[in-house]
Amino acid sequence: MSDHLKLVVSNGSCSDADSVSAPVSWSKELDRYRMQVIAAEIWSDWLRGAFRRPEDVASFFGVRNSTAWNWWNAASRPTADKVMIAVLEAPGFLEHLSARVSVDVGRVA
Repeated sequence: MSDHLKLVVSNGSCSDADSVSAPVSWSKELDRYRMQVIAAEIWSDWLRGAFRRPEDVASFFGVRNSTAWNWWNAASRPTADKVMIAVLEAPGFLEHLSARVSVDVGRVA
């Protein structure tokens, strides 16, 4: 037996291919790279409307003051868990996100 891996490729169709639905693609409607670029700006804009000061942001999300200030100034974007907290616990976040993305997609298109 060899210590090398052996890759076998088949160009035939998969027998269960019909049972798996094709993923929905947003690529024609949503520029994912653009979302990455503007994420910090969208987050900062929402924070400034929802909180009085960065210290309140730090307390709400359980992050360091330096992180809250970076978000406040759009110097960095949040991790997924912090976005999930905003989605689940902060009224108006999803509406803000949807409105900002819609405006941006319309502007870029």
